[in-house]
Amino acid sequence: MALSIRDVALSTSLSCETILEGMITPSALEPEVVRHIMHAVRTSGYLETFARWKESGPLRAVAILTPWLDSASGTETYRGIDRALSALGLNVTILSVPTRGSLVIRESVMAEILVTDKVDAVIALNMIPSAGILARFRDAGKPVILLETRADDAQSVLLENARGMSIGINYLAGQGHGRIAMMNGPTTGTEPSAVASERLIGYLTALQRRALPFDETLVFESRNYDTDAGFRAFEYFYENGPLPDAVFCATGDMSALGFMNAARERGVRIPEDVAVMGYDDLPVASLVNPGITTIRQRLMIAGAGALVLALESAVNGPGENLVIIPELVVRGTA
Repeated sequence: MALSIRDVALSTSLSCETILEGMITPSALEPEVVRHIMHAVRTSGYLETFARWKESGPLRAVAILTPWLDSASGTETYRGIDRALSALGLNVTILSVPTRGSLVIRESVMAEILVTDKVDAVIALNMIPSAGILARFRDAGKPVILLETRADDAQSVLLENARGMSIGINYLAGQGHGRIAMMNGPTTGTEPSAVASERLIGYLTALQRRALPFDETLVFESRNYDTDAGFRAFEYFYENGPLPDAVFCATGDMSALGFMNAARERGVRIPEDVAVMGYDDLPVASLVNPGITTIRQRLMIAGAGALVLALESAVNGPGENLVIIPELVVRGTA
């Protein structure tokens, strides 16, 4: 059996996260740690795992299924995938397939991918394919890697959404905020977001642990994760006042930015009148004023991990899930 990233991690006494970080964002680590990682990658035989994708000739492909192509968090995930390809020197084509949130499109596309010999693996972002199609991929020996979700017959890169919500709620409560609102993705409909459902559970559980009351009017759901969604969330809370003490934008930093812009137009001060927390730690979170306090998901690391798992599984068969731990980043909005 070919070496996996877990073998490299064990040999270096580091985590898989840190190995990936050293490969795609080495400037984030101490130079001696990066040298240690790269020495292990080069001398362990790990690169031989990817030998079939280093050869010249017809390009091989990995298909990325995504609900929407214009997602800001998706862009960070793609950056991680691209950097992993460069770091490993792979000759792989990335096929991006938007499903537009449609179960029918998703299943149809996966059925087509299944019968082509050009696509070696599939990475699905924030979606759970049907058990039937996953079983067909398993029987065909073609890996499916789920990013942020989990299912039988597929490996996952998990971002611990409930833990991220707990981290955020604990911080906001520790700052003295009692009425903490949540902006979330859709948890109902024809294909509800698994991520949104996990984050809602995390929100409810964290409130209970902090002995904070739950008020259903303090949860706003949006199908979109953009600045317009944040604007609409602010209008909802403003019109159904009083404003909460804090708003946790679990829909991401872009919606937090939209919320902040709407608040500014109404003369509402952040964080003096209402604290704001985002999710993801996109580059924009540190560029605006005030900077957005947020939960860092390490999406580039997650994207790189999904690609590595996909190709390793194509060689070795199914392996273990990869878990990326979220962390709090404190800036000026909360």
